Formats: sequence, structure tokens, C-alpha cells
Amino acid sequence: MDAGSFEITVEREDDVARLRLTGELDLARVAQLREAVQEAWAGGGRLEIDLRDLSFIDSSGLRALIDVHNNAESSGSSYVLIPGRPEVHRTFELTGLTTVFRFAEATA
Repeated sequence: MDAGSFEITVEREDDVARLRLTGELDLARVAQLREAVQEAWAGGGRLEIDLRDLSFIDSSGLRALIDVHNNAESSGSSYVLIPGRPEVHRTFELTGLTTVFRFAEATA
């Protein structure tokens, strides 16, 4: 994968849609994430967003994840974030978002 690239791998198992994010989530990739989230939720069930292979996230990526959280809260949908690398997770800590998001260990 080239520096600055981004990929979303989607897996569905029973009632769980798992989005594995790889690379850099920035303004140029937010629309791709929003579309994948919308499609995953359209299938119903719980959403897991796996950040373990994410190497970078900027404020627009954080905003997109905040939107996921807000949409889940307002619609009663279920989601979790699988924590990423320490340097990525540090962004959540510095912004205070570790107390907002639902983090969990990976189920697969």
C-alpha cells in the first residue's frame, strides 16, 4: 500500500458488519468511509470499525467517526471502534474522544 493510501475491507458475519480501515483516514477519504458505514448499517446489525491497520487519522476522519457515534445514538444503532496503533489512539486521547466513543476488543 502506498503512503497516503486508504482502503476499507468490509466483512459481514451474522449480525455484525466489520469495517477494517487500512492506511490514512483524512479529508480525501472521509466520503469513502461515510459510504461504507451507510451500506453496512443498511444491512442491519452491529457495526465494528477496526482501526488496527490505520496509520493516520486527521480531524476530518475524527469528525466522520463522531458522526457515526451521533447517528448510532439518535437511531439506536450499535457500533464499536476497535482501538488502533498507539500513535493513532493517542489522537483520540488528546481530543478527549476516548470518553465519547465505544471501544472494544476485536471479535475476529
